[in-house]
Amino acid sequence: MPKHALLLMTLLVLCALLPGCPLEELPPDGQNGGSTGAAVATIEQRAFDLVNIERANHGLPALVMDSAIRGVARRHSQEMAAYNYFNHTNLAGMSPADRLNNAGIPWRVAGENIAYNSGHADPAAAAVVSWMNSPGHRANILNAEYTHTGMGVARQENGLHFYTQVFVGR
Repeated sequence: MPKHALLLMTLLVLCALLPGCPLEELPPDGQNGGSTGAAVATIEQRAFDLVNIERANHGLPALVMDSAIRGVARRHSQEMAAYNYFNHTNLAGMSPADRLNNAGIPWRVAGENIAYNSGHADPAAAAVVSWMNSPGHRANILNAEYTHTGMGVARQENGLHFYTQVFVGR
């Protein structure tokens, strides 16, 4: 197994075991880590819909997709895919809250879920199942204080998908 794949797997396991972290415009289509804009947008929408199904199953209102928050999430996924890393803190040392503030997005409470996967017929479903099986990520999805979200996905040429979902309560 290549060294970077082992590192990514280790980070994924750590992320699944750690609670979700508390707590930039959409890129042009076709500039999302090797995938087409339409394919990425479809995966983003599917993951967003699945998260809202989980919320509905627990008696919570649906999250509203916010394009500005989506831009923050999408840019983080793109950076992780482009530079082959997996972390809530970006390469400039910015936390999810820092990225929201930098984008001028108002928030009272915020959180972030990240994931990556490949080789799934339904990669969005695999990401959401992974989040729902992780206590911290599940808590973010089922947090009634969150009202708005942004889902960002990037895909590497090798088929590895990176996901970032940013949650905001105003």
